[in-house]
Amino acid sequence: MSNTVRASDGPRVIFMGMMGNFSHPPLLALLESGAEVCAVVLPAGVKDTSQPSIRRIEPPTKARTMLPVLSSSLYTSIARIAWERSIPVWEVQRMSDTETHTVYSFYKADAYCVACFSLYIPRGIMEIPRLGCLNVHPSLLPANRGPDPLFWTFRNGGRETGVTIHLMDEGLDTGPIVAQEHIAVPDGIRYAELEARCAELGGSLLARSLWELYRGSTHLTPQDESKSSYLPMPSGEDYVVPVEEWMARRVYNFVRGVASRDRPVMLTVDGRVINVVDAISYSHENIDDLDNPVSEARTGEVIRVKCNAGWIDVI
Repeated sequence: MSNTVRASDGPRVIFMGMMGNFSHPPLLALLESGAEVCAVVLPAGVKDTSQPSIRRIEPPTKARTMLPVLSSSLYTSIARIAWERSIPVWEVQRMSDTETHTVYSFYKADAYCVACFSLYIPRGIMEIPRLGCLNVHPSLLPANRGPDPLFWTFRNGGRETGVTIHLMDEGLDTGPIVAQEHIAVPDGIRYAELEARCAELGGSLLARSLWELYRGSTHLTPQDESKSSYLPMPSGEDYVVPVEEWMARRVYNFVRGVASRDRPVMLTVDGRVINVVDAISYSHENIDDLDNPVSEARTGEVIRVKCNAGWIDVI
């Protein structure tokens, strides 16, 4: 192993993230702030008990014909950023094993920074860095704790969300808040765009919070448990919309937000189930013909659906 010698006078961190878009801006923000990222850790793409608890992943070369068992998108994400800067990249299978603990301890980091990491981080790992673990969470904690808060922002018709930086503890998104800012959720925004806005803001807040923590100027705010909520990973049922109960604006924003994901959105109206791929427009005005809450529009593929209040055009 390498990169154990301190290369700067700033905070030394291990960054923990994933291949998706949310981890990319926070890592860049840390590097641009002057923090020393001594290692990047990714969760294993496929659980495999025959693999070591943690292993170092080398960048692909033309001479190699066998690549690590990871998605090809990895090579255009945070791993590529790390390799371009000669930062070691590790893939972890089991966080609680002694071997994993040994690797984390080896780097003598001041703090760990987490932005979308799918494995539970045990107390033994969190206690290694002297300053603790900072996490980027795309909601206004203590509301919307859990693995996919942006989905629930769309599902619940939220008009705003935000980003919270908090110190991690053994709970799920329960540690004290270091920084927090609000983000508006405009009509029609897609999940990917809202996620990108949260990631950019999260990166800025993370870098600022890390340096404040390093300089001892952090103000910690305990989370108010009386205002907390936890929401799980969405299931197929959570993509079903009872349009008779929802206003048109809420239906429109939910469909626009999540229809591009890996599950179909289904509208239930008047005993019918309508699979939709996108929302075109909505109106607060009610449809006059109450006997026909679902009607084919003249454009052919566009369907106009009556909601609890107003109507929505979908395809």
